[in-house]
Amino acid sequence: MEQSGKQNIRNEQDITGDLPVRNPLIVVGVDGSDDGLRAVRFGANTVRTFGGELMLVHAVDDAMLAGAWGVVYDPEVLQNAGVSANAQAKELALELGVPEDRIRTEVVLGSPGGVLGRLSEVADLLVLGRRSVSGLERMFVGSTSVSVVSNSSCPVLVISAAAHPIDVGGQKVIGVGMNTSPGNHSTLEEAFKQAQRFQSSLEIVHALQPPIGIFAKKLSPDDLEKQLRFIRGGIKALAKSIAQGYPDVKYKVIVVADSPINELVGRSSGYDALVLGVSNGGFGLGGLVRGLMAHAECPLLITH
Repeated sequence: MEQSGKQNIRNEQDITGDLPVRNPLIVVGVDGSDDGLRAVRFGANTVRTFGGELMLVHAVDDAMLAGAWGVVYDPEVLQNAGVSANAQAKELALELGVPEDRIRTEVVLGSPGGVLGRLSEVADLLVLGRRSVSGLERMFVGSTSVSVVSNSSCPVLVISAAAHPIDVGGQKVIGVGMNTSPGNHSTLEEAFKQAQRFQSSLEIVHALQPPIGIFAKKLSPDDLEKQLRFIRGGIKALAKSIAQGYPDVKYKVIVVADSPINELVGRSSGYDALVLGVSNGGFGLGGLVRGLMAHAECPLLITH
């Protein structure tokens, strides 16, 4: 539902109060950058293909209203910038075929991480650009992406215009990075779901980091192969049980001895998306996930 006339700045505490009950709800962070527009393109194509509603959100960071060195920013100037960014995003969504009555725009007062975290409570998917070196106030740079991923209540797709110039869906392969924690079931379930949605095959990848450093206990080739075989068997058993619910999805399990970030970054150029689970048995928001957010050559779909 598009607001008429001038769009007022809403507060992040109130933004979810009048959202319509309609699923799926795709929320896209808008900041005027190339990465932000790439996120809009993905969100719009998702709504156009699978239905639901597209919500385009520009966050006006309240810290900007009383900036450093005593400089006070005019709220109206920031609001107008947000309205302009939203208008550009909406125009792109309309060009991509999303009906106007399924597009909603909001300018919201609050930090981008806080605003999107709040909206994740009612959204089915959050989409945001990976970095914004040319965007309005550079809102969606690394710290914001990490904040959104760590606090989101729904899956988050992180995408980059520079690294992912080709429309998602052309590779016909979804990847999923796995570790050996029990919480991997939900991550793998999401990966099968995405592979079915995009009518793609699925690569299930686990990279076992061999011991490194002068004090690390070295493994013999036989011991290493034994570990790889054990891990491969466990992942195959889990995949087989989940695959019963997705009979049309072809998949394969890849277990190698390598650095996880090297393996996943190297494979990412052949994926439409790489699914990762964080916390609850998934990967932590440490060097691996941050490294993939910076270097992966496909969108990252991060779940909890």
